Amino acid sequence: MYLLIDIGNTAIKFANYDGQKINLFLTLPSQNLIIEKHLLQKINVAFNKIGITWAMIKLICLSSVRPMWDGIIRDLASNHHLTFYQLKKNLVIDDFTINVPNPRNLGADLLAVAYASYHEFNKNDSVVINMGTATTITMVKDHQFEGTVIMPGLATASEALFSRAQLLQQFEISYEDAYIGKNTKQAINIGLVKGHGLAIKTLVDEIVVHLKNPIIVITGGNSYHFEQLLSNYLFDKLLLFKGLVYALHHNNLIK
Repeated sequence: MYLLIDIGNTAIKFANYDGQKINLFLTLPSQNLIIEKHLLQKINVAFNKIGITWAMIKLICLSSVRPMWDGIIRDLASNHHLTFYQLKKNLVIDDFTINVPNPRNLGADLLAVAYASYHEFNKNDSVVINMGTATTITMVKDHQFEGTVIMPGLATASEALFSRAQLLQQFEISYEDAYIGKNTKQAINIGLVKGHGLAIKTLVDEIVVHLKNPIIVITGGNSYHFEQLLSNYLFDKLLLFKGLVYALHHNNLIK
């Protein structure tokens, strides 16, 4: 059993891989990492629910965009006498080219989902949309990472709107299949959710003309909002974890 961890700007996600299947079993707000004892308690409770013990874990593998918290996971591995691997640190990917001027600045999350798409789709060209705190649209062409587009994420845009417009009452946003709003809630849903989806579609349409028969895949916590609008895209909420698994396989760490 392998423990896979994704530290994002908004959430930290835990998944286990048994050699065949990836199971996402715990999602926490990222700020919960501040208190290590509480984090361990939550992991132990989640382990009990799915029938896992620390003795079953062979290693911990991390993708992180929050460097100040990486040490907490490293200590977690050390305290349980587990080998610790981290993408872009001691987990090397050398079968996939990063075609940007400063590859060291590339976020681990972007690398993980791009690497996953590279292997998951038989090394075909692809566009990977990752919807988190930021929405990123990444181009994978000819076996290499070609670049990305970064825009404010859906939740980020929503929080900015509600925090700055005093007369707007915050509500849970959702997709509206309409072209004009007849009330404030509908108008905001069209502007925020549908507008976000159409922006993604427009940017993707610009990218795909430079690719050969690309596969378009969307992942991340906010992707479920767009299952209707972007129904011709593939949806894969486990794509980042698949990237970690492929990286472990490439380094012969999974037998």
